[in-house]
Amino acid sequence: MGAIAEEMTEYVRERTAADERLFEQMMAQTRRRALSMALQLTRNPSEAEDLLQETFVKAWKGFDSYSPDRPFLNWLLRIMQRAYLDLRRRDNPIRRAESLNSLISPSDGEIQELPIADPGPTPVEEALHAEFSAELRSALDELPDVYRSAIVLVDLEGLTYSEIADQQRTTIGTVRSRIHRGRKLLRDIVQKRGLDFGD
Repeated sequence: MGAIAEEMTEYVRERTAADERLFEQMMAQTRRRALSMALQLTRNPSEAEDLLQETFVKAWKGFDSYSPDRPFLNWLLRIMQRAYLDLRRRDNPIRRAESLNSLISPSDGEIQELPIADPGPTPVEEALHAEFSAELRSALDELPDVYRSAIVLVDLEGLTYSEIADQQRTTIGTVRSRIHRGRKLLRDIVQKRGLDFGD
């Protein structure tokens, strides 16, 4: 952490010792999950460590913008995502080539292939989806069984309201009510955790 300590020192002088202790505490509490996300993004332990270090430096530099009423991990992972995308842009061979011809016909005479965009989700999107899915499953487990089972049957297993009513030996109106109430409770739990459902 020597390089980080040097880079952070100039910012430490501008902030109070309490800010520094708070940041270090939050950093320690989230390091394991942040490193896990960095590994998912880079798929390389060495690069993941570098990304994590860069993320912590950027987080410290922007710590004034952190809002304590929001989860620190979510704020940190957004910084990490932007840092990772910046790294990917810098490493893009097309951006580094002086011209398209030098990329296709380099001076060593070997022909290079142009990268073709993968239509699938990016590693960042996959990692964010996995993190959100895990949080959503955890929130779902907090619901009372009657609501959780109705939501699982309709949203995950794809049953109709009528099929759920038959399975639970109740009316379709009760099923609708349970699903509506369960979704509202789930949304409240997720929002309290600082996650966004998206609009």
